[in-house]
Amino acid sequence: MIRRGRFARWKGNEYEISSRNRQIYLTTTDAADLDNGFSPIGGSHLSFVRPVDMRELDDAYEIVPYAILKGHRFAIEGADSRTGLVKLVTHNPFAAKKVAVLPYGSDAYMIELPLSDIVVEEDRIPILGFENRLA
Repeated sequence: MIRRGRFARWKGNEYEISSRNRQIYLTTTDAADLDNGFSPIGGSHLSFVRPVDMRELDDAYEIVPYAILKGHRFAIEGADSRTGLVKLVTHNPFAAKKVAVLPYGSDAYMIELPLSDIVVEEDRIPILGFENRLA
């Protein structure tokens, strides 16, 4: 699974987060979280949301997935669930000399590979005031 976006830890569990009008919302697809104060989103029985105060969060961060091919870092731009292919993109012209990439836009290079052929890694960037916390 390729994770991308904003996440938070709340009461020992990880949730995707969103915000609207300065309010933070935890989101989940686990119906068991209804017991933790989550409510269905728009009457849906598939997604659930819970407003929280930032002070309630244990941690908050943005996850940016990437892969390393032949020593060069490639951003993971997307995945096609039908084909199982993952689109990897780089702006590094030296990577084009080592990896069979295609031109992508005016100054980027792209390659599509099966998810099974790459190791997905993640940068975890602190957000929402957790940037200055000591590890």
